[in-house]
Amino acid sequence: MKNIKLFIMSFWIFFVLLIIVTLKIPVCFESGAQFIGFKALFSIRNIVAFSSFFCLLLGVLFYYEFMKELKGDLDMPVKIDKIENVNYEYFALLVTIISLIAFDFTTIRGVILLITLLIILCAIFIKTELFYSNPSFALLGFHIYKADTNNEALKNKIFITKDKIKLGDKVKYLKISDKVYFTKKA
Repeated sequence: MKNIKLFIMSFWIFFVLLIIVTLKIPVCFESGAQFIGFKALFSIRNIVAFSSFFCLLLGVLFYYEFMKELKGDLDMPVKIDKIENVNYEYFALLVTIISLIAFDFTTIRGVILLITLLIILCAIFIKTELFYSNPSFALLGFHIYKADTNNEALKNKIFITKDKIKLGDKVKYLKISDKVYFTKKA
């Protein structure tokens, strides 16, 4: 379940873009203009935008839940023996997100295709543990490192952190998956 939450968090940029692209609110500055009413705003024509808004709110909720979890008990500190900054991996997901905006969301077929692709992407990201390459994390100040530690179980792992980590630093960690850990400097 944690991985699905991370996937939803990773697509908040997409949900914002989707709201911008699909929200249909008539704007008129004529002297006789009147409000069209909430019924017209909440009609089927805005279902994609409001669904995206709901997913965006879920992503924000999951982020705060996740940050609260990171403030809890972390495992004992380990020393960084080898480290490589892999922040460039954020761009792979960002390109995927931007390419999804090109869909035609005005048709049922386009919406079904979008939902199908999001489910497929979610499955791929969870199975391959690529949710860490989340551009949302980059915007929120996180960094991605591939690292080895003095703990044999933590060799060739992905560390996500708000701290700048360098060789010799000690970090506390929280296991997210077999390959991915969130860390804080000790």
